[in-house]
Amino acid sequence: MQPVRQPDLPPVLLNAIALWADATTNADSARRADLLRDKQTALLGDGENGSAAGFFMLVKKAPQHVTPLDVKNWQAYLEQMDLSAASVYARISRLSSFYKWLMNEPQFRQRIPINPVDLARPKAPKAYQSEKSRALSDNDARTLLHYVRSLCSQDNLSAIRDYALLRFYFATGKRRAEIIGLTWRDISLTADGLILHTQEKGGLYRATEVNDIGVRNALIAYLIASERWDEVEAEALLEPGDPLWLRHDRATKGQQPVTSHGFVKMLKKYALEAGLGDIHLHQTRHTVARMVGEDSGDLHAVQTVLGHQHLSTTRVYLDRISVKRDRHSQAIARRLEVDD
Repeated sequence: MQPVRQPDLPPVLLNAIALWADATTNADSARRADLLRDKQTALLGDGENGSAAGFFMLVKKAPQHVTPLDVKNWQAYLEQMDLSAASVYARISRLSSFYKWLMNEPQFRQRIPINPVDLARPKAPKAYQSEKSRALSDNDARTLLHYVRSLCSQDNLSAIRDYALLRFYFATGKRRAEIIGLTWRDISLTADGLILHTQEKGGLYRATEVNDIGVRNALIAYLIASERWDEVEAEALLEPGDPLWLRHDRATKGQQPVTSHGFVKMLKKYALEAGLGDIHLHQTRHTVARMVGEDSGDLHAVQTVLGHQHLSTTRVYLDRISVKRDRHSQAIARRLEVDD
């Protein structure tokens, strides 16, 4: 298990979180390592590579000084980071679990009189509650891509970057952080496209082949526009650890990586300008799942694309986003003897 980075926090807090995670995780669970990582990430995540920062990394307070307002502000931050309602609820629930554990431990209970999460916890999300669970139609996805591509002809460097980013998301169905956090060492160019080397949810590393020359061309066009591609030698002018996607606002000095929040903000702007209303980045993943499911009719193919470890997860995922086929309405109309 890769350890969660824990800078600038008191050792007593780090030790308490480690003890809580260990005490509240089934020792016999096959997913114990993943569960321990998820719990520590919720409270201590560093917020790098497009991920959401953990609660104590964000508030920089000792547990006894945390208020319900701090919890509410963290919830707003997680929602701003484009996490799903279920993910936000899960992270806040882990924070609540930590406080309950503290209040039951003799060495902490006198300093923790209340659980601040109890006064600020959101309601559990209902199924189908979030628009993030809706896949884009083919037409909406096409409209978005064509609109962003139209901005590239105006020498708009951010649009050239964002078009390449969208091509990556729609070609792979990967999660936000897996694409936005790419460095040059994660890319292997091929004659027909490229290969991505990414760390996925749960800490697993995976190589993904993308046989779409358009994705490769969009990336190279962006590298040329950002002066990081030698057109004579046909090679990148990047070091292995250099970020693939950069910020291009006027205030930026040097080559700073674009943040997921910055890209999501631009994505929403593009969608509104293209007449699509409010959309979420995670909808690209749902859209890919829908398309692969419709084209292949194979649940295992969708599982492979999404990187799910368990087929049951893919089954639930598809059930949420797929349009349920109507197999009965005409028969019902005939039985009721209603006219066309």
